[in-house]
Amino acid sequence: MPEPSDAARTVRTTARTAALTGVLGVLFALLTPFMPVQQSTAALDWPQRGSLEAVTAPLLSYVPDRIDVTVPCSAISGLPGGTGTLVATGPVDSPDTVRRGMTIGVTTLPDQRRLLEVVVRNTPLLTVDVAALAAPGCGAIVFSGDSKTVKAQVTGITAPDGRPLAGGKDNGFDYRPQVVGVFTDLHGTVTDSTRIQFRANIDTRYSTVPAAARWVVIVLAIALILASLVALHRLDVAADGRRHRRILPAGWWRPTKLDSTVIALLVTWHVIGANTSDDGYILTMARTAEAAGYTANYYRWYGAPETPFGWYYQAFAWLSHLSTASPWVRLPALICGIATWLIISREVVPRLGRAARSPFALWAAAGVFLVYWFAFNNGLRPEPVIALGALLTWCSVERAIATGRVLPFAAAAVFAGWTVAAGPTGIMTVAALLAGVRPVGRRILTRARTSAAGFRLTLAAYVAPVLAAGVLLVPIIFSKLTASAFVDKTLMQSDVGTVVDTKKWYNEIDRYSALFTFTADGGVARRFAVIVTFACLLLAGAVLLRKGRVPGASLGPSRRLVAVTLGGLLLLMFTPTKWTHQFGAFAGLAGALAALAAIALAPAALRSARNRALSAAVLLLVLGLSFSGPNGWWYASNYGVPWGESTVLALGTVFFAGAGVALLVAGWLHFHEPDPAPVSPRAKRVVDFFGRQSSITWAAWVVVVLCIGSMAATTGITQFSSFSNGKANLRAIRGDGCNLADYVLTEPDPTSGLLLPLDGNARDGLAGPGTTGVSPDGVPTIINATTSSNTDDSSTSLDAMARLPQDTTSGRTSTAGINGSHMRLPYGLDPARTPVLGSYSQEAQLKAQVVTKWYPLPKNEGDRSLITLSAAGKFTDDELYLEYSTDAPRAGAEPAVAGKKSFIDIGPKPAWRNLRLPRTDLPADATAIRVVAIDDDLAIDHWLAVTPPRVSKLVTAQELIGSTEPVLLDWTSGLAFPCQRPFSHSNGVAEVPQWRITPDQNLSPVTTEWEGTLGGGPLGWTQMLLQQEKIPGYLRGDLGQDFGDVMRLVPYSPARAADLTLGTRTVWGTHVEAPIRKDRTDS
Repeated sequence: MPEPSDAARTVRTTARTAALTGVLGVLFALLTPFMPVQQSTAALDWPQRGSLEAVTAPLLSYVPDRIDVTVPCSAISGLPGGTGTLVATGPVDSPDTVRRGMTIGVTTLPDQRRLLEVVVRNTPLLTVDVAALAAPGCGAIVFSGDSKTVKAQVTGITAPDGRPLAGGKDNGFDYRPQVVGVFTDLHGTVTDSTRIQFRANIDTRYSTVPAAARWVVIVLAIALILASLVALHRLDVAADGRRHRRILPAGWWRPTKLDSTVIALLVTWHVIGANTSDDGYILTMARTAEAAGYTANYYRWYGAPETPFGWYYQAFAWLSHLSTASPWVRLPALICGIATWLIISREVVPRLGRAARSPFALWAAAGVFLVYWFAFNNGLRPEPVIALGALLTWCSVERAIATGRVLPFAAAAVFAGWTVAAGPTGIMTVAALLAGVRPVGRRILTRARTSAAGFRLTLAAYVAPVLAAGVLLVPIIFSKLTASAFVDKTLMQSDVGTVVDTKKWYNEIDRYSALFTFTADGGVARRFAVIVTFACLLLAGAVLLRKGRVPGASLGPSRRLVAVTLGGLLLLMFTPTKWTHQFGAFAGLAGALAALAAIALAPAALRSARNRALSAAVLLLVLGLSFSGPNGWWYASNYGVPWGESTVLALGTVFFAGAGVALLVAGWLHFHEPDPAPVSPRAKRVVDFFGRQSSITWAAWVVVVLCIGSMAATTGITQFSSFSNGKANLRAIRGDGCNLADYVLTEPDPTSGLLLPLDGNARDGLAGPGTTGVSPDGVPTIINATTSSNTDDSSTSLDAMARLPQDTTSGRTSTAGINGSHMRLPYGLDPARTPVLGSYSQEAQLKAQVVTKWYPLPKNEGDRSLITLSAAGKFTDDELYLEYSTDAPRAGAEPAVAGKKSFIDIGPKPAWRNLRLPRTDLPADATAIRVVAIDDDLAIDHWLAVTPPRVSKLVTAQELIGSTEPVLLDWTSGLAFPCQRPFSHSNGVAEVPQWRITPDQNLSPVTTEWEGTLGGGPLGWTQMLLQQEKIPGYLRGDLGQDFGDVMRLVPYSPARAADLTLGTRTVWGTHVEAPIRKDRTDS
């Protein structure tokens, strides 16, 4: 045995080591963001390849750090007709180029004078008569701009009064133009007269990798922190004289029947259950991270990284290399769910005391845990790993208190840091740390007073490693990002977009308000999970306050569990967003709390029948509030779900009535409990049966059965012939299928599917006998989802949405169509082959009617299974319908009407939309059809417009788009269309997408606004570069379901992708980049 002096010397050495390595570990960890990085640099130089060909380079930051343009005066002579655009940062035909970009061009005035104009963001900087530029000394038109000033001038000549020909803006507004490429009306190869010099320095502040010095600091920080934890362990051993203690309980690996039930239900839900709203968002971020070099917020905030949050998303990036199938990429959530349950049953519940190990407590914990997992955690959001991390943090704190050791508390700090880095909701773990600070701090002070190393050194030796453990992940998550870039992006994120007003702590009520909306946010499972947590807090807290403890439960862990859960809910108000999804982080703690509440409601703790009746009333009230919402889920998960858009029967009312009865019983017992009435044997058996489980258990498992049962019915019954999550996932497990893309049927060329009337006259096919009160131009100039107008000031409730160039906005053209119409047609219909008639008029309102000629039906083939029709306006099934005939076609004979059928119309009204009717709804011997449309409402906003019926060849969205062409998948759609390739981005420049897929008409305004200009999203540059053309689409087997839209993105001007000038430079973490420009308005 070592001598006492040697033991004391060893303790002092270990304490010094722990203190020194802990302090240095913290310092090196916090120093990491300030160390140098290798930054990729990129610039857009033009012309390229010796040609004046236009190029695209949409900047994620919208604007460059700096832009310099020099245009020789002689280039004006190269413009066709002497007028046009010399150089612009957006397509010449795009209305947003003048509004947000920069143009240098020549315009002709009515008096035939030509003017050179330099315009940036709709602001003229310089206007010069072209005649003056013909002077021999004219050198060039020069434009330059940065965040402080923009200016333009003509070199070599001056104004007649001798002043320079120059102009600029430096009034504090950031006039830097948006750049999506370089465009011009000049053609051909570059000559001396057209040798334009264009250079835009691109913002690449996030395209960085650690420099050698940063790698050294990262390795040192991690090594020092791990060394401090080893020294801390040795101090623990020296203090209590005991070696390693078992971490996992004996026999933890033996599954019980309840374990098998819970795991089986988790796996079942993984296959058939609903996903979360942000799955597509996160999957797309993960899939594009490799090309970008970092995980960017793909849909917002100018491509800023998720750091310091989002390390969890890297797992999906790795998984997506093998497959993007939903069951595969969601495996981390399933693993987290199983691990969380095993920790609840093996570690958490036993710490609550012997009573907690009883079956009724475990079944209560399982029920509440499963409801949480079903409602919130079956997707790619970080809540599953946060729920696991929160539970591990609490368990580590409890272990530190139970064993009297500090290393478990340091482990809790590691888990807390790991959890916070997964997502902002991880801040809830601070509550667990705070709950353990006092008992662990007392133990540290006790040791410090008696340690041979001295009070101060011992205190530092225990505290420093704990602090170091808390920052262990800092050098990892900040391995690439600089401190300056982190500050810039954090300030920008807090200031950009429409969510800025909901980021304050006092807006926390918004989260709970959303929980009680009649939407997926307020679905039965989500409501129940949160409300039952508060009920458990109330019931367990009441027993603790009244009796000082929960009978049969350990006092300390019980109190801390209640405190940690309540503290976590309070800390949740400090998260920067207020989504209901974030409640999923409480799945583990809520399950444990349900076990404690079940103990509190057990007969041993709650002996009074009156109080048991009151507790039953509380749980029935919880069920009533929960079942007052729909059994709703997000996006495609809700297709065909029983009660997905309504309440579940009248169960909410039934449960409310039950709560009232329970309250009446409790009131009666309050006065009669000392002399209770005799209970019949049958009533006693009923009471005994339900008394075997807590009321919490019964309530939770009612919701579990609803979730599993309704999704099983969706997969096997209501959506058997169409899309459902379960069906798609089963196909994916077999290695077959592309999820929703296999079920969406599209018309690639709707014009080719137009039917010809029996007489072969396509022009007059709509104007059959009986047609009156309509005209080819009887369509409003502007049409959107809710309004119509002949002026251009009509818009939807979301300006960002209305500004997008969609073909639901009709407009007029100068070229007349086949029947003389000047109205722009939707869905790519060719006006030279597609007649249109409408009843809209701003003058006299007359009754209108369209009765088309008869159209022969082609053979009913598998890929031509639908009759479709593009229509607009407001009408009912009785006002627009199809008539069919079974007569054999005879020359000169009018077919007889054999019956009529209504089209399926999914809206929105009065916008252009595609009505659809399955061929199977018509008799097999139907030979011809015609369309009847009636407008007998004389209100000016009641009108209709129709085009001829179609029987087009249908292909799936997967067949149409494929897996190689770049696609803008709206953030709701990424997981539902896993085979489509999202457009990539690197070096601050995005790939130009060829397609866009949006969700249904209810969610589309939300995604459009979120991804728009005000939020720094991709729609801010796609609308400047591309036009959207909707492709008619239908959900196979469920034609009344609105799946969203498939859109073809058509460039305003043909252009190739630009070649960037790339390089690298070494910068320190404090290096200041140009300010991030934030759009305050949609202009």
